[in-house]
Amino acid sequence: MSSSDAICEKIHDAHGPRWERGGICVACVLEMMDRSDVSAVRKRAALVSVMRVPAVREFLYREEEGRINFISSLLRTLFSAVDSSLLDQTAQVLLQVTLDIPSQALLLFILDQIHSRWSDVGGLKASLSSVMFLGKLLDAHPALSQTLTSSRSRVLECVCAALLLSDEDVKAGVCYVLLRIWSSASAVQMLTDTLRQRMCVLLLHTLSNTHTTALTVNCLGVVKQMCQYSEVVCVLMNLKDGAEDPLPYQPLPLILKKLLLSAQDSLQVVSVRCVCAVLIHAPQRFTAAFIQADLPEFLLEVMSSGCTDVLLWSVFSCLLLLSEDPLFFSQCHAVYGMEPLVRCLKETLGKSNTEVQKQGLELLSAILDRQPAAVRLFPTASEFTGVCDVIVEGVATSCLQVSMCAVRAAAILLRPNHQSSPVQFSDVRRVVEAVMSKCREISSGSESVSAAGVLLQTLTCFDAACRLLEVCVCESDLTDGVCSAPAQQQETLESVCVFLLHCCDTTCIPAVTGVCERVSSPQTLQLFLSVLSRQFALCPAHMTSFSKKLAASGFIRLTVDSKAQLCSGNRNASLNQICCDFLMKLCMCLISNTDTWNQEDIQDVQHVLQESLPSLCCSVSDWPSLLPDIPQSLRNTQFCIIHLLHLSLLHGDRCLCDSAVFSCVLRFIVCVQDQCDDALPACVLSSVLYLLSVNQHAGPPLDMVSVSVVSKALSSCPAVFSHALPLSALSLIFQYPELSERFGAPALTGRLSRGPEEERELLELLHTHPAALLNMLGVACDAETAVCQSAVGVLRSFLCSVDGVSISRTTDLSDHIRSALMSVLQRHTHTDGLSVLLDVLSVIQSHSSSQMTHTDFKLLYHVSNLVGKMDSSDSELLLSGFNCLYCFLCVCPSHATDRVASLLLGNVRLLELLEEVLSSSSSSSSSLHCSSLLLLSSLVLLQHKHHAQVQKSIRVDLHQILRRLAFNKRETDALLLVCSVRFVQVCLDVDESALVCVCDAALERPLQTADGALHPLGHSGTASLVTALSALMLQKQDLLVSAALNCLTSLMEFLCRRTPESVQHMVVHQPWTRFLLFSLLSCDGSLRPAALQLLTLLVRFSGSVSLWKSEVESVCEEVERRGVTDLSKHTLSMMLTQCCAVAPPDDLRMRMNALLESLQPLPPSDASNRHMLRVGRVSVCLSDLKPGAQDF
Repeated sequence: MSSSDAICEKIHDAHGPRWERGGICVACVLEMMDRSDVSAVRKRAALVSVMRVPAVREFLYREEEGRINFISSLLRTLFSAVDSSLLDQTAQVLLQVTLDIPSQALLLFILDQIHSRWSDVGGLKASLSSVMFLGKLLDAHPALSQTLTSSRSRVLECVCAALLLSDEDVKAGVCYVLLRIWSSASAVQMLTDTLRQRMCVLLLHTLSNTHTTALTVNCLGVVKQMCQYSEVVCVLMNLKDGAEDPLPYQPLPLILKKLLLSAQDSLQVVSVRCVCAVLIHAPQRFTAAFIQADLPEFLLEVMSSGCTDVLLWSVFSCLLLLSEDPLFFSQCHAVYGMEPLVRCLKETLGKSNTEVQKQGLELLSAILDRQPAAVRLFPTASEFTGVCDVIVEGVATSCLQVSMCAVRAAAILLRPNHQSSPVQFSDVRRVVEAVMSKCREISSGSESVSAAGVLLQTLTCFDAACRLLEVCVCESDLTDGVCSAPAQQQETLESVCVFLLHCCDTTCIPAVTGVCERVSSPQTLQLFLSVLSRQFALCPAHMTSFSKKLAASGFIRLTVDSKAQLCSGNRNASLNQICCDFLMKLCMCLISNTDTWNQEDIQDVQHVLQESLPSLCCSVSDWPSLLPDIPQSLRNTQFCIIHLLHLSLLHGDRCLCDSAVFSCVLRFIVCVQDQCDDALPACVLSSVLYLLSVNQHAGPPLDMVSVSVVSKALSSCPAVFSHALPLSALSLIFQYPELSERFGAPALTGRLSRGPEEERELLELLHTHPAALLNMLGVACDAETAVCQSAVGVLRSFLCSVDGVSISRTTDLSDHIRSALMSVLQRHTHTDGLSVLLDVLSVIQSHSSSQMTHTDFKLLYHVSNLVGKMDSSDSELLLSGFNCLYCFLCVCPSHATDRVASLLLGNVRLLELLEEVLSSSSSSSSSLHCSSLLLLSSLVLLQHKHHAQVQKSIRVDLHQILRRLAFNKRETDALLLVCSVRFVQVCLDVDESALVCVCDAALERPLQTADGALHPLGHSGTASLVTALSALMLQKQDLLVSAALNCLTSLMEFLCRRTPESVQHMVVHQPWTRFLLFSLLSCDGSLRPAALQLLTLLVRFSGSVSLWKSEVESVCEEVERRGVTDLSKHTLSMMLTQCCAVAPPDDLRMRMNALLESLQPLPPSDASNRHMLRVGRVSVCLSDLKPGAQDF
């Protein structure tokens, strides 16, 4: 059977075909809806056909009367039918009709019909189906809500009255209708106060007596929607206990509290959201009611018992609103709730719901922020550690929003009032480390986030940590008891402070500078500079190096430019203040650790900075225009700029180009001199000199006018020379003769007054500016004792490092120094600097030209007289005197040596001093012994050469010198060994000398034949000397080996003159000699000049090559195989020539001649040049120690 058959059976016969549409008889549909004998199934089928066939609906809508009849029949069915499927289909058709016919009149007709049905027989006739239809009708036509609250309010009153029915399903439907009403703002505005009040009472009555979850949820939904309107919230909250009313109800807080106790999450969620809806409008008015109803306690219990994410989020939100009332904290809900909150957050952070995590961390932040300082949340270390664990985990999470919530909570947690006693520095470090790690991660990551916002949050937390430690530094009570628990407390206040400084250096500074390059944020910059300022109090021991690093990185310029950009025009006063505070601390730290300023100047600079920094709101690029042009009343501002430029440039930050700084500073001096006669303060002038000196390379040298300006500035402020002027300023002074003549000595005096630590830089100055040496000599002679000693020390160090040729080649300088020394020597003033003056003269004289001038002879005369007035106990001065005289002798040209010898040999006191020094068994100065031996050796040779008259003979114990060479080599200084060998050599060369009387106490009396022939050495002395010289030739010092070879040559010549046969058996044929030659030839795997010299000597005195053929062949083979160094070429040539001269075998001669030809042409020998070498303070003439060196 078709559906049309089911519809038309027993009905369709009375109708014509005009009623049929789409196989359905419309007349049958109309008639059967009101007939009671038609089953619900047929009626539903008919209604389904109506919904399925649009043509049927169009036919029904054609006439208004038929349309109204059809709607009326449907409404009657809706109110009278029992079958649920028919009711649903009826409601669906009715809704479709209203949608097909958009007519306000039709909707009003339906509302009127509903109202008439509900109001029959005294009302209270609302059925579930009709209420549900009305709800659906409001869903389909939202504007109908406004109609219900205005022209058809009687329908709404009937709806509200349905809440008094016992059927809770109907009540739930009524709540749905009311929810649609309250969801329309325009409809709510049309509600009368009476009806609104009625609704509130009915809803509270319903909630107080409900038994089903559906009704409770729907009713709470209406209440939550009503709470969007503040006036309704007031009505709901002002309704107190209505137990005596005709409609008994409970207050809303009590109702919501009861619902929280239920075990159903849905009810708990809706009730908590209702609380939030109430509190959002007026937390200050209604929070107390909920708190007094112990709602926070129940919320914390719900949170502790484990709940869904939706409920937990709602609980967090509600507690967040409740915490805005101080009553929440006065009743200790925060204290008791912290433990469950921390425990719940630990569980939540292990899940994936970031919204719940954010809300929980926001609640934690609010409680920490609003908790009264008098009541501690974490009285024990374990509780504080627990919340730190949560924050560290929250910061480390991958969700940036959650992480930033944790960072905000960390910033509040680090306040002093939240710390346990003692402060848990390990936990503080953990928190800061996590925050800084997140900052580094975000800075280096590729997330498209607001870097400035993230940086602001992390800086806020870091600043809070710095504030906390700053309080700990000032208040020892916070750190008392730290040592009581060493197992738990692994960090100290100092270690955490250093850690914060490290984080500031490695994380904060790179992050902030990177962000500030793109955009300047006053808040970020203020926090950043606050953090930097606090480091000066936290880590004073490390701030010297840190301040230098900041200055070198351009932080002075950064801060000044930021002030100009963000604080000009009285903007951002707090930022301006923190900029000034940071600049003040940075500059004072830099100044305090710079020797340029004394304490008084530091106070002056501090005063200038304090006065001028707040008003200095111009960029660094504007400074060149400000220095010469601002009025005199703003002079301190100019001084401030000068100091800032000085400190920046001093530490490597060139704020401006060098030429700009140089020109504007020079114009600044001119401006000051033009405007007033007052001198610049010493500290300012010192900075000006530094700026000019460091930047002068950017332009041409100063002209005469500029030099005059600088000279005038220096003349007007003598106090500037009490400062330790920097090396560059001294260089500026010594660069211009006009300045060095007037101010060189005072500038050096001020620098030297700082002590010996200035020596290294002053040495550089003396090397760079030779004219400074003349001023240094003047200081050494004329200054106060302490400064004089410092100058002497600098000069001594200079003499140890200087190349005397560089001084001597500067003719003008050498002449000036000689003149100055002449003046001192003529006064015969015994000053602390006299010794070093003589040393300077020695250096100059050692490298002077071969011609001695009249000045040189006068200097020699005065030095000789001065030495003659000395005492043998003054070893330092005596050493300088002997050394100076020795230098004169060494460089004296041959045509003048007789005159020099007569001058010195006529000084009896000089000869006595030499005898006293050499006869002293234990001298305090080995250098003095060396100088005495060298001077005496030269005098002996000169006297022997010119047969000069001797006024006094000098007694020398030659055997003591031999014992020193033979038995005390290890305990004797190498230079003293060299000088001793040189003296013995001279004694052997001259045989007998009128100047030296050699003591022979070691020889037996009367002398044996052997001893007499070898006097003054004697046979045993000669043997000892041979052994000693052989041992010395095995040493590694070239000077010592050369001296020993020279002495051996002189000894063998001495033996040839006295007993020729002794040369053979005492030297040539000794087994030790062959071993010595073998050792020298095989040393270092190369040919040493000493080995070649010894072989030459042995061949010469042997008169034949036969004894040394194998050694000569070995040398030839080595030269043919490996070649020879330039240093050995002359020595090799002498050896080969000597060997060829004593008739060697033909094959060997040919071999040696070939080698000689390969050595041609030889470079010229420098044997005739008398180079001087300074060993310590002793000058040594190298030509005296070279092999084959002869007398003068």
